[in-house]
Amino acid sequence: GKAAGSGLLGLYLKMLEEAPLVTKALTTAFLNFAGDALCQFALSEPGTPFSWKRSFNFTLLGLALVGPALHVWYLNLAKIVAGLGLQGNAAAVGSLLLDQGLFAPCFVATFFCALLALEGNVEGIIPKLKQDLVPAVTTNWIIWVPFQFLNFRFVPQNFQVLAANVIALVWNTYLSWASYRKVA
Repeated sequence: GKAAGSGLLGLYLKMLEEAPLVTKALTTAFLNFAGDALCQFALSEPGTPFSWKRSFNFTLLGLALVGPALHVWYLNLAKIVAGLGLQGNAAAVGSLLLDQGLFAPCFVATFFCALLALEGNVEGIIPKLKQDLVPAVTTNWIIWVPFQFLNFRFVPQNFQVLAANVIALVWNTYLSWASYRKVA
């Protein structure tokens, strides 16, 4: 169908209709950059210089890993839940359990591993996961569980990634902080 509206939202909806994977990957890259930049400006020690390399790596993962993974995950999640015959609140709860109980912990771990590997710090992966995976997943649940229930219950599947972008800036700021927190 035709995307309704004009302006930035209309353009986004048109792009989403014509090239959903590319649109979601670019949107996620932008949100990863914005979250990292906000983290660096607001949560770093005073006087710490802005790291363009760090922002580049975080943005690249948004483009090449996070955006495409979320695109594929949401499409398949909708099919899985529909295949189970769930509807309404049951579908939202089923989606939430699969998303936050299965996908989120695996994906947060994958993100940490990919970021450390991209930065050439493969030996830091296990210590990072031991220190930060449980707190990161717990924070993920605090931020995402209430939102995702509403998203899965009331937002059409083709708009769920867009709706998630509303809260993604908060999550990306936290994820940047957790990703670059020194391992004790």
